[in-house]
Amino acid sequence: MSYDFSKIEAHVQRLIERAPLNGAALSIAHRGALIYERAFGSYSLDMHVAVASGSKWVSGAVIASLIGDGVLHLDERASDYLMGFDGDKSAITLRQLLAHTSGLPPGQASCAGHAARSLAACAERIALSPLVAAPGKAFAYGESAFQVVGRIAEVASDRSWPALFHERIAEPLGMIASDYGDPYTDHPRVGSGLRSTLRDYSRFVRMIAAEGALDGARVLAPELIALMHEDHTFGAPVIASPNRFPGDGYGLGVWRDVADAQGQAVQVSSPGASGFTPWVDFRHGLACVFLVRDSYQRMAAPVRELQRLVRKAVDAKGPAK
Repeated sequence: MSYDFSKIEAHVQRLIERAPLNGAALSIAHRGALIYERAFGSYSLDMHVAVASGSKWVSGAVIASLIGDGVLHLDERASDYLMGFDGDKSAITLRQLLAHTSGLPPGQASCAGHAARSLAACAERIALSPLVAAPGKAFAYGESAFQVVGRIAEVASDRSWPALFHERIAEPLGMIASDYGDPYTDHPRVGSGLRSTLRDYSRFVRMIAAEGALDGARVLAPELIALMHEDHTFGAPVIASPNRFPGDGYGLGVWRDVADAQGQAVQVSSPGASGFTPWVDFRHGLACVFLVRDSYQRMAAPVRELQRLVRKAVDAKGPAK
């Protein structure tokens, strides 16, 4: 018996033809085993792309690693590490920054990734921005908070953000083709600047699905994986979101797509603006990456259908056609 991927492939081919797209790529792991990996059209398995907000999940894992080592704590304040976070910003915590409930402006920070400014200078500039809500009182999805998170991590660890990513995530997972942009600048876009490949990012989601380990390398403790996927919004009302805030909340850099009756996340994801979508379905034992380059809005419905077809394929595990 083997898996039948024919309906999945037909769906992706139709999507490419109708959009139209230059191509796509898909990776599926089931119960720890890589069962499918294919590039369509002009794409290749090692195509290097910007994953946009797919960066937030990886950045959240870097922070979780620092929490696990006691370098950072979720309820520490930005003001404990950075100048300028005073007055109405003095109560902003690391948890709120990662869960988009800090009250900092949504959308992209104008200074993010600017070559003429360092990550430190960008955090200082963001500290001057007026809040859109009191800390913890609203969900406003954006990039500013992650620039601040990255700078806090640098100060707490005395390491640059690229070094932290390399040492704590990329090296142990063998993500040899992934980085946060130009290595010769000191201003990565922490929430949106990761560049990766299908194969590299697949190793990340497989680690997440396996509760923090892959191929014998322990990256995060199981309790840290669980912590990342808890709802850290605490029911804060939504004032800015990319048209996909689910009723099950948001974790540390990752969407909680589906939760069970006990509130435990059973599917999580971190889609980017270009449609790049990684997800882990704990209930079905799936860790998947769909690499595509189009708008998230156009890809949202096709990706949901793809997820349904993948679940159906692993549940059926019928003979291949």
